[in-house]
Amino acid sequence: MRRKALLIRELRLRARQGGWAVSCGVFLATGLMAPLALGGEPALLREAAPGALWLLLGLSMFLGLEGLFEDDLRGGVFERLILSPLALSEVMLIKLGAAWAFLAGPLLVAVPVLLLAYGAAPIGALAFLLASPGLVLTSGVVSALASGQRRGGPLLVFCALPLIVPALVFGPQAGEAGLLPFLILAAHSLVAVAVCPFLAAAAIRLQLT
Repeated sequence: MRRKALLIRELRLRARQGGWAVSCGVFLATGLMAPLALGGEPALLREAAPGALWLLLGLSMFLGLEGLFEDDLRGGVFERLILSPLALSEVMLIKLGAAWAFLAGPLLVAVPVLLLAYGAAPIGALAFLLASPGLVLTSGVVSALASGQRRGGPLLVFCALPLIVPALVFGPQAGEAGLLPFLILAAHSLVAVAVCPFLAAAAIRLQLT
């Protein structure tokens, strides 16, 4: 299967499955209800907004990636893809890239809305744009490892949280600590792009043995 054909297949599959819509809906609903729990005080909202939103973003990503590879594993798709000219790491990069497009795209629209609702600086949306590839790719590796597990969702959250510590630590600091948080988030994503497709491919090969 050629790269273009695989990418089109993955984009159509992601659009049809609709996990991205559930993920974005959970993020928006939870984010809009959080001010009620915090009492609606503007100063408290501005202080709590960055950390709360980044934690919600991470959890929303996990929700959207749960079971990402299940259908292909059950349907024998990976067995056929292994025999194709494409390396399995390329296949995983394309699959996770399509997942990123459908997960990060709607969330990039939702993040500035919630930041403004909290009275926080909307520049946090730029930080999320830089961090989102790293969030998706690292979570995708754990999703590949958790495929076939009965309780893959909790396992995904438990295992992926340590991998996104840079985003959870430096994401809330974006706009308040100069350029450094943006550089670290971008570096985290670049490392993830370079490494995670190979790790995800190894995890899938492990599932096939």
